[in-house]
Amino acid sequence: MSKKYDVICIGAALVDMIAKVERHPQEDDEVFVSDLTIFSGGAAANTAFACASLGLKSAFLGKLGRGDAFGSKILDDFKKGRVSVDLIKYSDDQKTRSAYVALNEKADRRIYAHSGAANYLSENEIKSGELSKAKVIYLSSLKNMKPFIKAGIIGKKMGIPVILNPGMLIIDQGYESSSLLFKNIDILILSQKEYSTLMKTDKLKLSPSFIVQTSNKLFELGIRVLIVTLGSKGAFMQTEDNFDAIPAIKIEAVVDTTGAGDAFSAGFVYGFLQNLSFDFERLKNDVKIGHYIAGKCIQELGARNGIINQEEFNDFLEKTKWKDL
Repeated sequence: MSKKYDVICIGAALVDMIAKVERHPQEDDEVFVSDLTIFSGGAAANTAFACASLGLKSAFLGKLGRGDAFGSKILDDFKKGRVSVDLIKYSDDQKTRSAYVALNEKADRRIYAHSGAANYLSENEIKSGELSKAKVIYLSSLKNMKPFIKAGIIGKKMGIPVILNPGMLIIDQGYESSSLLFKNIDILILSQKEYSTLMKTDKLKLSPSFIVQTSNKLFELGIRVLIVTLGSKGAFMQTEDNFDAIPAIKIEAVVDTTGAGDAFSAGFVYGFLQNLSFDFERLKNDVKIGHYIAGKCIQELGARNGIINQEEFNDFLEKTKWKDL
């Protein structure tokens, strides 16, 4: 059966307010903001936008405030980016809100997310008839896990691969709560901070051997692929039978890491969609595409300004011939 969408991205759409500061404040402290910029954001929304930029048929499913200014900006930017807005839900009671991002001169950031309407997406608004139109379901960063669990159950029943990049809003709820979601997804993408918090370790710099030693309980839940992103060191990927470290690409200058994980996910989704294969070597190539897209993203301010378009991406793929990734 022909699918209407390559990927449906479910989660939050917010407006990012990015404040440039020389340093982050200490307790009872104040810092000067040298510049304040407003962008459309939200983790799942960023990934939907990046997927569309790469040429995928991408749709966003989330909740906005009906007719408010932030929601209108998000919709306009989706439409300009060729992201389908047909599945978006609207709230008459809650407004579209924002994430406040403080970015210092070392590109180190602090994020305060006010989810607003986004967190009021209900499980009743996740419909099998809509999700059946996708080749892949992608979930990211909502404190309210109920709609994600429903989407995962639908994906499992319909044989649609489900990818989760949970974010700290989910991870902070603990392993027991998160496991209710994890058992309904196929591919789990975590940052090293998320993995460390989930496994209750003080190891902020993770080694591949540590991940292998501690990840068994994730595979017991039914997860097929675990990917832990390690910043400048690249990523570590594990299945029940294989594991490997995949190095990052070299970046000349990091400007802003906002949206890096979302861009990585978009690149990975693109690669995965080319064959929908769980073959380990193919998945490694998908991770490498994720590294490339994320590497481009962090060289510009904001989560979307560094995302390359389809023509630039096709040129990259032609030059690398895939096998050289």
